[in-house]
Amino acid sequence: MKKTLVALAVAAVAATSANAAVVYNQDGTKVDVGGQVRLLLTKDKYERADLKYGSSRIHAKVNQDLGDGYSALGHLEIGLKGDQDNVTVRRVYAGFAKEGIGQLTFGRQLSNLDDSGLSDFTYDLGGINLTMTEGNKVARFRSAEFAGLELGLDYFFGENDKNEYNHGAGFGTSLFYTAEVANNTTLQVNAGFSQVKVKKGSFDLSEYNLASVDYEAHKLNAFIVGAKLTTGPFAFAVDYSQQKASNNQVGIGFKLPHDDGLIAFPINKLQQLEVGAKYNYLENASVYGEYIYRKATISSDDPKVKVNEFILGTDYKFAKNVITYFEAGTAKAKFDGESARDHKLRVGLRVLF
Repeated sequence: MKKTLVALAVAAVAATSANAAVVYNQDGTKVDVGGQVRLLLTKDKYERADLKYGSSRIHAKVNQDLGDGYSALGHLEIGLKGDQDNVTVRRVYAGFAKEGIGQLTFGRQLSNLDDSGLSDFTYDLGGINLTMTEGNKVARFRSAEFAGLELGLDYFFGENDKNEYNHGAGFGTSLFYTAEVANNTTLQVNAGFSQVKVKKGSFDLSEYNLASVDYEAHKLNAFIVGAKLTTGPFAFAVDYSQQKASNNQVGIGFKLPHDDGLIAFPINKLQQLEVGAKYNYLENASVYGEYIYRKATISSDDPKVKVNEFILGTDYKFAKNVITYFEAGTAKAKFDGESARDHKLRVGLRVLF
């Protein structure tokens, strides 16, 4: 069990920081610097081919040993986010850790819920996690592993104006379980739930020649459950995630393919299922595939929007810090007797340092 968990932890660190360089290590203080350069060539049905680099980043991590198993830590990450051309602070947080207990951090960071999904083996096109996976003001606690179990707790701070609705405030809970069920076979089971407040607002649908849709203040409740079985070079996983706006509000934005392109419209409830499989046919190369089913509900009386999506991909590592990949996806949406398709291609290069 311990060897399996260590291997999983090492793999997770390698995926995010790769060859991070230790620039200072003295008197209990350790500083390392790393990052990623990401280039992505995209071609979607409703867009021209484009070259993007919107998630490249560089980070610095500090860890100070305080003795008796205690330590203090800090993390600063700057880079590009989404399609923005300007450099921004992606992550900045600090906190404390205690061996055998866990880690508590505060700041702009990923929540524990970001680790809850298991079925997404893609680099870009997959993923169905509808919970609150990050925030600008997050208090995060992650317990140490005990008998294969880990617990995650998150609190999201909202707006600081007492006269306004506490937009963005909420909480999240996560549970992670890993077990070695047979020789070279590992089972993972994850679950997570989040609830976040949303202030009064509206969806602007003028680009579709439709009137705007207003919604009142409400709460977004979301959860995800998933399982993953890994045996040798094979991995198979499934996730189910759901998000619902309280008080029957249409406070969720949902994009789907339409004859006129991708359209976004407000819904009350979104349900998503993802099944993924991966085969490492070489130590440095793999093939993977995903099936995603989405069902959107505007209201209980309206027809449901249903989307079926298939994704295939392959990756190859020229070295442990140089990754190339190709992904292709196709989706078909059905609503009120009509249907439309969308197709996506991705060619990516990531250099980790």
